Amino acid sequence: MAHCINCGTKNPDGAVFCLACGQTLYQEPRARALSAATKRARWLLPTGIIIGALVLILIVVLVGIPKGSLPDSSANRPKVPPLTTAVLTIISYDAAGNREAQGSGFILTSAGLAATNYHVLDGASKATAECCSGRRFEVSSIEGFDRDKDLVVFQLHEFGGEDSPHDLPVIPLDTSGDIAVGERVIAIGSPQGLENTVSDGIISAIRSYKTIRYLQITAPISPGSSGGPVLNGSGQAIGIATMQAQEGQNLNFAVSSEHLKPLLDEHLQYSLRQIQPSPQIQQKPGELTATNERDVNGPQEQQLGPFTGQLAGTVHNDTADLYAGFALFVQDMGGDLSGCLAVLRPLGGSGPLTGSVSGEDVTFVVTSADEKITFTGKRSKGSIVGNYLVEKTAGEEETGEFKASRKRILHDSSKLDFTNCPTDADLASTK
Repeated sequence: MAHCINCGTKNPDGAVFCLACGQTLYQEPRARALSAATKRARWLLPTGIIIGALVLILIVVLVGIPKGSLPDSSANRPKVPPLTTAVLTIISYDAAGNREAQGSGFILTSAGLAATNYHVLDGASKATAECCSGRRFEVSSIEGFDRDKDLVVFQLHEFGGEDSPHDLPVIPLDTSGDIAVGERVIAIGSPQGLENTVSDGIISAIRSYKTIRYLQITAPISPGSSGGPVLNGSGQAIGIATMQAQEGQNLNFAVSSEHLKPLLDEHLQYSLRQIQPSPQIQQKPGELTATNERDVNGPQEQQLGPFTGQLAGTVHNDTADLYAGFALFVQDMGGDLSGCLAVLRPLGGSGPLTGSVSGEDVTFVVTSADEKITFTGKRSKGSIVGNYLVEKTAGEEETGEFKASRKRILHDSSKLDFTNCPTDADLASTK
């Protein structure tokens, strides 16, 4: 009931004007109980309109941005080689054929030159490597090694044969040397036999210990990962996974790949047994050392290893003042040498050689019908330098110097017949 304030007449509910005098009636506001759905509808509609408008604006803006101008979240993420097929799982065996250890490695050349940690092959009489979706190879020869830096370079052969593989996938070595703390890296290996396991992290520090450069990384390294590559953002190997600290958390280390490069030029062609070392020095827990540090003060013969292998260099005949190229193919049987000497024109003296080696000192002799040539020199692990004396049957003598370094000339010099070495005439007919 609504009362008119002008004449006092009672008017029915809902009346707008007084029925007696026409005065506009006062209407008391009614409380409205809004449902929860109505309340949601009231704010959802404008909110939806706003969001839709923002999405539309964003689409318009993105379409107008040139391709490639947006930041790539994966720009700093290291590239993983396709299918990680260039990473090896290496199994070593003792003399009785029993499985001894497992590690990782990676392929450096399409013809099967590869690398790993020295300790992966430590004590092995035989080793196999698997990669490339199940392909299996034999570790046929050691081409270069450094016990102190825990590195070895080796050649693969097809399993059960003597042929080198072809067209294998490779992981390139970093050649820039531009490594920075904080750089993202990935490590690939076979921890606990889990092949091609990829872990990522950053370089947390770069450390030096006894002339060895180590990369401290947060990418995990577990047993079986040793010898696997540590890659930078371009997919290049900047390190070789070597160890983890026995005390501490997530302290992992890789040897810088710069230490691997000199080993590629050694061409030692040693067997696995010929690189077996002096006794191991035990590592103290938590100490920053390579996992298989060796006694570098041991006998020189142990550090140099056998003289077996192929070498190439130059000789200078002082008497005639002539230079010529030459090559050596040598087998070292407990210090006794046998092999072939090949000398190119304009000098001569090719033929079978015999001699001896003791530590750094090397002596070998080549004898023909009309002369005897005696070479005496000093060797390092990858080269030899010295002098020679030519004694002719006519009583004349000539002197000269020679130097040579290890180089792969023949794929497998062990097949060379040392009783039938090439002669000067044979070499004169070759180009």
